[in-house]
Amino acid sequence: MRRIQTVVATLGLLTSLAACGGKKDDAGTKGSGEVTPAGPAKCPPGNVVKDGACIVVVTPEKIAEVAKLGTRLDDLAKFLDQVDTVGAPIELFNGLRQLDPWKAAKAKYEKLAAVDAVADTLDGAVKTLRTFKGSLGEASARLGHLKGSLDQLMTDTGAAHKIEDVRAQISTQLRATVEPLAAQVQDTIQNALVPLTTQLSKVSNLVIMGCTMADLSGGGDKMKDLCTQAQAGFTKAVAYVVELKGKPAQLFTEVTSQLEAQLTQLVDAETLKLVGAAQVKVSEALRLPAAGSGSGH
Repeated sequence: MRRIQTVVATLGLLTSLAACGGKKDDAGTKGSGEVTPAGPAKCPPGNVVKDGACIVVVTPEKIAEVAKLGTRLDDLAKFLDQVDTVGAPIELFNGLRQLDPWKAAKAKYEKLAAVDAVADTLDGAVKTLRTFKGSLGEASARLGHLKGSLDQLMTDTGAAHKIEDVRAQISTQLRATVEPLAAQVQDTIQNALVPLTTQLSKVSNLVIMGCTMADLSGGGDKMKDLCTQAQAGFTKAVAYVVELKGKPAQLFTEVTSQLEAQLTQLVDAETLKLVGAAQVKVSEALRLPAAGSGSGH
């Protein structure tokens, strides 16, 4: 009888130990191992999951600020609609150079001969401005796609998004916007704004000088008419370039700085580094001499 009681007690003890060993700890797992919380299945609009909790990364105010940046790009593109203010007098000057009275004046005055090469540079500068205008439209469209992704975070009622996934998406879109825009701004500064700023007034002065010399030699009515139009056009062109010259670099800095500020938690370290490097390159472009501008014209 005692032997049966001992066996029963032993079985009871084993059963109790097995039950204790099968209990889950506070983290919801067996044993003492730690498990990272899976996080909520859903989050409020504008939230993502980080470290097992919902955090706010997008607000209507942030999206509105991003939308304003697209408008700023569009505004500069509209200002560049007036690029013919620069192109028109250069075209008139090109016609002026073909006239015999101008050629005669050029043969007598060395600086008038030298201005031919500068005129070609200015032609290229105007073409660069026209290309830049088109690139601003492309940058505005890319910002629109970025805004669309942010809008989706505010309206998506499905499963919660992990911050790592959203950050990768937004960073990719940001790089796709900033990298080409930075290259285009640098090209515009170097090959359009610098030569126009440094050479346009000089060409304008030489046109006045050449027209005066040609007139004294009996240049004729056609010569006088072209000279009058060219001189008035160059005055307007110089004023336009003075107003334009700081806008591309200023806008690039504003756009990139605001994007960093509004998308702080959604931009990875590599993208932040790229944006910073692009800002430096744009600033450096402002201090470089014009490509192929020479030193004495």
